[in-house]
Amino acid sequence: MNHALSTAPVLAPLIAPPGSQIVAMPISLPRNVGHPTLPSQAILVQVARRLYEVRQLRDTLLGGTLFSEPAWDILLDLFISDHEGRRLSVSAVCIGARSPSATALRYLSILQDAGLVERTRDERDGRRSHVQLTVSGQRRMATLLSRLTTP
Repeated sequence: MNHALSTAPVLAPLIAPPGSQIVAMPISLPRNVGHPTLPSQAILVQVARRLYEVRQLRDTLLGGTLFSEPAWDILLDLFISDHEGRRLSVSAVCIGARSPSATALRYLSILQDAGLVERTRDERDGRRSHVQLTVSGQRRMATLLSRLTTP
């Protein structure tokens, strides 16, 4: 089964025109060994990637000024980068938020105050900080994304 395609029915309600009928289709996904009730981490990352891509496409097709969800973009970007083993600097997070730096930094602080993300100083360059999801942020994102994989 191509898991990248298997998320399409799940995402349909997110991108369907208003008022259209959506028929839920059952999806069989591999379960996470550590959490048998959750889909595997790889599947959750595919859902996060697809959501992030759909948001970029929506901005391209409909205009970026109509929509703004920097906090959501930050959480998706951090969830994906964590799975890929990449550490994101604060400036990379701001770029990924697709909003002005001041706005992204404000949302980053809000997410940090909510206990969803944390900043750590770069050991090699004290001027730079890295951002990652907290354990709670990772768990909550996984729970949210797993809800998108079940009808």
